[in-house]
Amino acid sequence: MDNNIKETYEKRFRFLQRLYEVTEGSELVSVNLWELGAELGFSRSETDKIDDYLHAEGLIEHIALGGPIGITHRGIVEVETALSKPDQATSYFPPFNYIHVEQMIGSQIQQGTNQSSQVLTNTTNDIEAIAKFITELKDQLPALKLNKEAQAEVEADVETIQSQIKSPRPKSTVIKECLASIRTVLEGIAGNMAAALLMQKMSGL
Repeated sequence: MDNNIKETYEKRFRFLQRLYEVTEGSELVSVNLWELGAELGFSRSETDKIDDYLHAEGLIEHIALGGPIGITHRGIVEVETALSKPDQATSYFPPFNYIHVEQMIGSQIQQGTNQSSQVLTNTTNDIEAIAKFITELKDQLPALKLNKEAQAEVEADVETIQSQIKSPRPKSTVIKECLASIRTVLEGIAGNMAAALLMQKMSGL
């Protein structure tokens, strides 16, 4: 295979694989096209060409104007097939082992389009910070003076986050949703001193 063609295949698959990783294989999560390309070290021109190809083949979809994209069911199947059968070609790419896609570790891009918060996927520092916050939140629960419904909601979110922290592959989207739920409860009692302090700590997560 010509080196230029091989490089093109590699860049396309790296992009699709990274989209799969960031969305955790979910068709419901969107990311910014340009931020994803920049994370991988691609120029806007390269990103645009990759986007044109993957979109034309139905592997990704455009969510709205301005850059938000998502992975399609076909794209998910393509990545999972390539990773599970690395010695075999897929419908769109040569064997995974042949194109030699390198792993991305500790990268950060923005997910979604309605909020501007970011989650750094599964790094030790993030997990430790979240675990510390959850411990402080549990200690401060009595001081929050929540009603039964709100307290049950927070306790359920705390339990879910702790379960994710213990997992060998914590799901950042699940943790993010639980933290957002906890923040909503705290915002409802913003006059409470303990709630104000906890919200301040949340801003660093």
